[in-house]
Amino acid sequence: MAATATRTQIQPPNTLLKPPQRSNLVCFSFAAYSKALIHHLQSLDIPILPGLTDQEFASIESTFRFTFPPDLRSILREGLPVDPSFPNWRSSSPQQLNILLNFPLLSLSKNIKLRNFWSDSWGPKPPNPNDALALVKKLFMTAPLLVPIYRNCYIPSTPNVAGNPVFYVDGEEVRIMSFDVTRFFQEVDFFRRGGVSKPFMRRKSNGVSNKVPAWAATSARRIEFWTDAAERGRRVVARGVTTGWWSKDDFGLGGCLEEVFWRLRDGGWREEEVREMMMMDGCDHSENKEKNATSSLRVLSVVLLRAGWCSEDVVYSLDLDDDGED
Repeated sequence: MAATATRTQIQPPNTLLKPPQRSNLVCFSFAAYSKALIHHLQSLDIPILPGLTDQEFASIESTFRFTFPPDLRSILREGLPVDPSFPNWRSSSPQQLNILLNFPLLSLSKNIKLRNFWSDSWGPKPPNPNDALALVKKLFMTAPLLVPIYRNCYIPSTPNVAGNPVFYVDGEEVRIMSFDVTRFFQEVDFFRRGGVSKPFMRRKSNGVSNKVPAWAATSARRIEFWTDAAERGRRVVARGVTTGWWSKDDFGLGGCLEEVFWRLRDGGWREEEVREMMMMDGCDHSENKEKNATSSLRVLSVVLLRAGWCSEDVVYSLDLDDDGED
Protein backbone atom coordinates (compact mmCIF):
# COMPACT_ATOMS: atom_id res chain seq x y z
CA MET A 1 0.00 0.00 0.00
CA ALA A 2 1.47 3.30 -1.08
CA ALA A 3 2.00 5.79 1.70
CA THR A 4 0.01 8.95 1.39
CA ALA A 5 1.74 12.22 2.22
CA THR A 6 -0.07 15.21 3.62
CA ARG A 7 1.16 18.43 2.09
CA THR A 8 0.95 21.74 3.86
CA GLN A 9 -0.25 24.39 1.48
CA ILE A 10 1.74 27.61 1.87
CA GLN A 11 -0.03 30.87 1.21
CA PRO A 12 1.78 33.30 -1.14
CA PRO A 13 2.78 36.56 0.62
CA ASN A 14 0.11 38.64 -1.13
CA THR A 15 -2.78 36.16 -0.89
CA LEU A 16 -5.59 37.34 1.34
CA LEU A 17 -6.45 34.94 4.15
CA LYS A 18 -10.06 33.81 4.37
CA PRO A 19 -11.92 35.21 7.38
CA PRO A 20 -12.96 32.58 9.93
CA GLN A 21 -15.87 32.88 12.33
CA ARG A 22 -16.00 35.83 14.74
CA SER A 23 -14.03 35.36 17.96
CA ASN A 24 -14.57 36.93 21.38
CA LEU A 25 -10.80 37.31 21.78
CA VAL A 26 -10.60 35.72 25.25
CA CYS A 27 -7.32 33.76 25.33
CA PHE A 28 -4.63 32.81 27.80
CA SER A 29 -1.43 33.17 25.74
CA PHE A 30 -0.36 36.07 23.58
CA ALA A 31 0.20 33.80 20.58
CA ALA A 32 -3.38 32.57 20.85
CA TYR A 33 -4.62 36.10 21.36
CA SER A 34 -2.79 37.32 18.25
CA LYS A 35 -4.42 34.61 16.17
CA ALA A 36 -7.86 35.43 17.54
CA LEU A 37 -7.26 39.17 16.97
CA ILE A 38 -6.38 38.65 13.31
CA HIS A 39 -9.52 36.53 12.94
CA HIS A 40 -11.49 39.34 14.57
CA LEU A 41 -10.14 41.93 12.10
CA GLN A 42 -10.97 39.62 9.21
CA SER A 43 -14.53 39.31 10.49
CA LEU A 44 -14.74 43.11 10.18
CA ASP A 45 -13.83 42.83 6.47
CA ILE A 46 -10.32 44.22 7.01
CA PRO A 47 -8.04 42.57 4.41
CA ILE A 48 -5.34 40.43 6.00
CA LEU A 49 -2.20 39.10 4.31
CA PRO A 50 0.06 36.37 5.71
CA GLY A 51 2.13 37.73 8.58
CA LEU A 52 5.63 39.17 8.38
CA THR A 53 8.49 36.69 8.32
CA ASP A 54 11.58 36.86 10.53
CA GLN A 55 13.53 38.09 7.52
CA GLU A 56 11.01 40.88 6.90
CA PHE A 57 11.08 41.93 10.55
CA ALA A 58 14.88 42.05 10.46
CA SER A 59 14.89 44.12 7.26
CA ILE A 60 12.38 46.67 8.60
CA GLU A 61 14.13 47.02 11.94
CA SER A 62 17.52 47.39 10.28
CA THR A 63 16.27 49.99 7.78
CA PHE A 64 14.39 52.17 10.25
CA ARG A 65 16.52 51.49 13.35
CA PHE A 66 13.88 50.38 15.81
CA THR A 67 12.64 47.10 17.24
CA PHE A 68 9.00 46.06 17.21
CA PRO A 69 7.68 45.57 20.75
CA PRO A 70 6.95 41.86 21.33
CA ASP A 71 3.15 42.17 21.52
CA LEU A 72 2.90 44.06 18.22
CA ARG A 73 5.44 41.69 16.66
CA SER A 74 3.29 38.71 17.64
CA ILE A 75 0.24 40.25 15.97
CA LEU A 76 2.07 41.17 12.75
CA ARG A 77 3.64 37.71 12.59
CA GLU A 78 0.16 36.19 12.64
CA GLY A 79 -1.26 38.45 9.93
CA LEU A 80 -0.67 41.79 8.19
CA PRO A 81 -3.69 44.15 7.91
CA VAL A 82 -3.57 45.98 4.56
CA ASP A 83 -6.48 48.37 4.95
CA PRO A 84 -5.36 51.95 4.12
CA SER A 85 -5.73 52.84 7.80
CA PHE A 86 -3.00 50.37 8.76
CA PRO A 87 0.71 50.67 7.88
CA ASN A 88 1.69 48.19 5.20
CA TRP A 89 5.11 47.05 6.40
CA ARG A 90 5.54 44.76 3.40
CA SER A 91 4.55 46.78 0.34
CA SER A 92 4.87 50.44 1.30
CA SER A 93 7.96 52.25 0.06
CA PRO A 94 10.65 53.33 2.56
CA GLN A 95 9.59 56.92 1.91
CA GLN A 96 5.97 56.16 2.85
CA LEU A 97 6.99 54.37 6.03
CA ASN A 98 9.38 57.18 6.93
CA ILE A 99 6.49 59.66 6.68
CA LEU A 100 4.47 57.55 9.12
CA LEU A 101 7.39 57.27 11.54
CA ASN A 102 8.11 61.01 11.36
CA PHE A 103 4.47 62.05 11.65
CA PRO A 104 4.46 62.35 15.49
CA LEU A 105 7.31 64.90 15.37
CA LEU A 106 5.67 66.79 12.49
CA SER A 107 2.36 66.89 14.38
CA LEU A 108 4.05 68.00 17.58
CA SER A 109 5.94 70.73 15.71
CA LYS A 110 2.71 72.01 14.18
CA ASN A 111 1.06 71.95 17.58
CA ILE A 112 3.87 73.98 19.14
CA LYS A 113 4.17 76.59 16.37
CA LEU A 114 0.50 77.10 15.55
CA ARG A 115 -1.30 76.20 18.77
CA ASN A 116 1.22 77.13 21.46
CA PHE A 117 1.21 73.54 22.74
CA TRP A 118 3.62 73.00 25.63
CA SER A 119 4.35 70.67 28.55
CA ASP A 120 5.85 72.05 31.72
CA SER A 121 8.00 68.91 31.87
CA TRP A 122 10.01 70.42 29.00
CA GLY A 123 10.98 73.41 31.14
CA PRO A 124 10.04 77.09 30.69
CA LYS A 125 8.66 77.81 27.23
CA PRO A 126 11.00 80.06 25.22
CA PRO A 127 9.19 83.18 23.96
CA ASN A 128 10.52 82.63 20.44
CA PRO A 129 8.55 79.83 18.69
CA ASN A 130 11.63 78.67 16.79
CA ASP A 131 13.60 78.33 20.03
CA ALA A 132 10.72 76.43 21.61
CA LEU A 133 10.58 74.07 18.66
CA ALA A 134 14.35 73.54 18.72
CA LEU A 135 14.20 72.61 22.41
CA VAL A 136 11.44 70.05 21.87
CA LYS A 137 13.21 68.54 18.86
CA LYS A 138 16.30 68.05 21.00
CA LEU A 139 14.23 66.25 23.65
CA PHE A 140 12.45 64.28 20.93
CA MET A 141 15.73 62.84 19.66
CA THR A 142 16.15 60.86 22.90
CA ALA A 143 12.46 59.92 23.23
CA PRO A 144 11.23 56.42 22.34
CA LEU A 145 10.28 56.12 18.69
CA LEU A 146 6.55 55.68 18.13
CA VAL A 147 5.59 52.80 15.84
CA PRO A 148 2.36 53.31 13.84
CA ILE A 149 -0.35 50.71 14.32
CA TYR A 150 -3.54 52.36 13.03
CA ARG A 151 -4.02 55.85 11.59
CA ASN A 152 -2.78 58.35 14.19
CA CYS A 153 -2.29 55.69 16.87
CA TYR A 154 1.22 54.66 17.88
CA ILE A 155 2.97 52.35 20.32
CA PRO A 156 6.45 53.10 21.75
CA SER A 157 9.25 50.84 20.55
CA THR A 158 10.97 51.11 23.95
CA PRO A 159 11.00 49.72 26.51
CA ASN A 160 11.05 46.65 24.31
CA VAL A 161 8.53 44.70 26.37
CA ALA A 162 4.85 43.85 26.00
CA GLY A 163 2.32 46.23 27.49
CA ASN A 164 3.37 49.68 26.27
CA PRO A 165 0.47 52.17 26.01
CA VAL A 166 -0.99 53.34 22.71
CA PHE A 167 -0.74 57.09 22.03
CA TYR A 168 -2.89 59.19 19.74
CA VAL A 169 -0.91 62.00 18.07
CA ASP A 170 -2.13 64.61 15.61
CA GLY A 171 -1.75 68.32 14.93
CA GLU A 172 -4.05 69.22 17.82
CA GLU A 173 -3.30 66.87 20.70
CA VAL A 174 -1.28 64.06 22.25
CA ARG A 175 -3.17 61.63 24.44
CA ILE A 176 -3.06 58.09 25.77
CA MET A 177 -5.48 56.11 23.65
CA SER A 178 -5.26 52.78 25.48
CA PHE A 179 -3.29 51.04 28.22
CA ASP A 180 -1.72 48.62 25.72
CA VAL A 181 -2.12 47.25 22.21
CA THR A 182 -4.29 44.41 23.55
CA ARG A 183 -6.93 46.75 24.93
CA PHE A 184 -6.55 49.09 21.95
CA PHE A 185 -7.88 46.52 19.50
CA GLN A 186 -10.78 45.81 21.87
CA GLU A 187 -11.67 49.43 22.62
CA VAL A 188 -11.65 50.81 19.08
CA ASP A 189 -14.35 50.40 16.46
CA PHE A 190 -12.80 50.15 13.02
CA PHE A 191 -15.22 52.14 10.92
CA ARG A 192 -15.39 55.60 9.38
CA ARG A 193 -17.96 58.37 9.67
CA GLY A 194 -18.12 61.14 7.12
CA GLY A 195 -17.14 64.55 8.38
CA VAL A 196 -15.72 63.28 11.70
CA SER A 197 -12.05 64.08 12.26
CA LYS A 198 -11.47 61.12 14.59
CA PRO A 199 -11.90 57.90 12.56
CA PHE A 200 -12.87 55.66 15.46
CA MET A 201 -15.19 55.51 18.45
CA ARG A 202 -14.39 54.07 21.87
CA ARG A 203 -16.75 51.39 23.04
CA LYS A 204 -18.30 51.49 26.49
CA SER A 205 -15.96 50.06 29.09
CA ASN A 206 -18.55 47.58 30.35
CA GLY A 207 -18.56 46.00 26.91
CA VAL A 208 -14.79 45.60 26.83
CA SER A 209 -13.62 44.38 30.22
CA ASN A 210 -14.91 40.86 29.76
CA LYS A 211 -13.22 40.45 26.37
CA VAL A 212 -9.60 41.38 27.01
CA PRO A 213 -7.22 38.71 28.33
CA ALA A 214 -6.63 38.64 32.07
CA TRP A 215 -2.97 39.61 31.54
CA ALA A 216 -3.79 42.83 29.64
CA ALA A 217 -2.47 46.06 31.18
CA THR A 218 -4.74 47.70 33.74
CA SER A 219 -2.89 51.03 33.75
CA ALA A 220 -0.72 52.93 31.30
CA ARG A 221 3.02 52.41 31.69
CA ARG A 222 4.94 55.68 31.87
CA ILE A 223 6.92 56.37 28.70
CA GLU A 224 9.70 58.93 28.62
CA PHE A 225 8.64 62.21 26.97
CA TRP A 226 5.32 60.93 25.60
CA THR A 227 3.46 60.35 28.87
CA ASP A 228 4.24 63.89 30.02
CA ALA A 229 3.23 65.28 26.63
CA ALA A 230 -0.10 63.46 26.90
CA GLU A 231 -0.81 64.19 30.56
CA ARG A 232 0.74 67.63 31.06
CA GLY A 233 0.81 69.09 27.57
CA ARG A 234 -1.64 71.87 26.83
CA ARG A 235 -2.09 74.93 24.67
CA VAL A 236 -0.61 78.05 26.21
CA VAL A 237 -2.82 81.05 25.47
CA ALA A 238 -1.51 84.55 26.11
CA ARG A 239 -3.90 86.11 28.60
CA GLY A 240 -5.25 89.65 28.42
CA VAL A 241 -8.32 91.59 29.54
CA THR A 242 -11.55 90.02 28.26
CA THR A 243 -13.85 92.98 29.06
CA GLY A 244 -16.71 90.50 29.36
CA TRP A 245 -19.94 91.38 31.16
CA TRP A 246 -18.63 89.53 34.21
CA SER A 247 -15.76 92.06 34.59
CA LYS A 248 -18.27 94.47 36.20
CA ASP A 249 -19.37 91.94 38.80
CA ASP A 250 -19.53 93.29 42.37
CA PHE A 251 -19.76 89.97 44.20
CA GLY A 252 -16.25 88.69 43.52
CA LEU A 253 -17.45 86.13 40.96
CA GLY A 254 -16.09 88.02 37.98
CA GLY A 255 -12.62 86.65 38.64
CA CYS A 256 -14.02 83.12 38.68
CA LEU A 257 -15.75 83.58 35.33
CA GLU A 258 -12.63 85.23 33.94
CA GLU A 259 -10.70 82.07 34.88
CA VAL A 260 -13.40 79.95 33.22
CA PHE A 261 -12.94 81.99 30.06
CA TRP A 262 -9.18 81.33 29.98
CA ARG A 263 -9.47 77.67 30.93
CA LEU A 264 -11.72 77.16 27.93
CA ARG A 265 -9.27 79.06 25.74
CA ASP A 266 -6.40 76.90 27.07
CA GLY A 267 -8.54 73.86 26.28
CA GLY A 268 -8.61 74.78 22.59
CA TRP A 269 -11.80 76.80 22.18
CA ARG A 270 -11.53 79.87 19.94
CA GLU A 271 -12.17 83.24 21.56
CA GLU A 272 -15.37 83.86 19.60
CA GLU A 273 -16.68 80.42 20.62
CA VAL A 274 -16.04 81.08 24.31
CA ARG A 275 -17.62 84.54 24.15
CA GLU A 276 -20.68 83.10 22.45
CA MET A 277 -21.02 80.40 25.11
CA MET A 278 -20.68 82.94 27.93
CA MET A 279 -23.27 85.36 26.55
CA MET A 280 -26.36 85.15 28.79
CA ASP A 281 -29.11 86.43 26.54
CA GLY A 282 -32.22 87.34 28.47
CA CYS A 283 -30.39 87.85 31.78
CA ASP A 284 -30.18 91.17 33.56
CA HIS A 285 -26.55 91.25 34.68
CA SER A 286 -27.05 94.41 36.71
CA GLU A 287 -29.32 92.68 39.22
CA ASN A 288 -28.90 89.45 41.17
CA LYS A 289 -25.43 88.96 39.68
CA GLU A 290 -24.54 86.04 41.92
CA LYS A 291 -27.51 84.10 40.56
CA ASN A 292 -26.54 85.03 36.99
CA ALA A 293 -22.95 83.87 37.54
CA THR A 294 -24.13 80.50 38.82
CA SER A 295 -26.46 80.27 35.85
CA SER A 296 -23.51 81.03 33.56
CA LEU A 297 -21.56 78.07 34.91
CA ARG A 298 -24.56 75.82 34.42
CA VAL A 299 -25.01 76.99 30.83
CA LEU A 300 -21.32 76.43 30.13
CA SER A 301 -21.56 72.92 31.57
CA VAL A 302 -24.54 72.09 29.35
CA VAL A 303 -22.77 73.47 26.27
CA LEU A 304 -19.66 71.38 26.96
CA LEU A 305 -21.71 68.25 27.60
CA ARG A 306 -23.57 68.78 24.32
CA ALA A 307 -20.22 69.24 22.59
CA GLY A 308 -19.26 65.72 23.58
CA TRP A 309 -17.40 66.26 26.85
CA CYS A 310 -18.01 63.80 29.67
CA SER A 311 -19.11 65.12 33.06
CA GLU A 312 -15.67 64.43 34.57
CA ASP A 313 -14.02 66.58 31.89
CA VAL A 314 -16.46 69.43 32.51
CA VAL A 315 -15.84 69.32 36.26
CA TYR A 316 -12.08 69.26 35.70
CA SER A 317 -12.06 72.02 33.07
CA LEU A 318 -14.18 74.37 35.17
CA ASP A 319 -12.27 73.38 38.32
CA LEU A 320 -15.56 72.68 40.09
CA ASP A 321 -14.18 69.82 42.15
CA ASP A 322 -11.66 72.08 43.88
CA ASP A 323 -14.29 74.50 45.10
CA GLY A 324 -16.90 71.90 45.97
CA GLU A 325 -19.38 73.36 43.48
CA ASP A 326 -22.12 71.29 41.86
